Amino acid sequence: MQDAKFQDAFEKFFAGCSDIYNKYHEACGYSDNNKTTFDYTVGRRYVKVLAVLGNVQRSVHCFVDTKNGDVLKSAGWSKPAKGARGNIYNEDNGLGRMTPYGAGYNR
Repeated sequence: MQDAKFQDAFEKFFAGCSDIYNKYHEACGYSDNNKTTFDYTVGRRYVKVLAVLGNVQRSVHCFVDTKNGDVLKSAGWSKPAKGARGNIYNEDNGLGRMTPYGAGYNR
């Protein structure tokens, strides 16, 4: 990936995404049969955070810009939407507008 600062901030963000989902999952009382896990792939410009259901179904949870740490909502499988939803270098590690299903909408 990028430098150690980005790697550290991203790992905290990635763990936070998983925590947000797990807390929601427990609060709703869902069974663990089809629990979503998270993975990521590193591209030239963005890290794509994936929500994985089982071994088959995948969706894009969000994108993280490797140049500046911006957290971006997904506009599709291969590109982010415009407008940052947070930044992994902020106090909240970019998790302030994250939901169990991805980055929140800009309002």
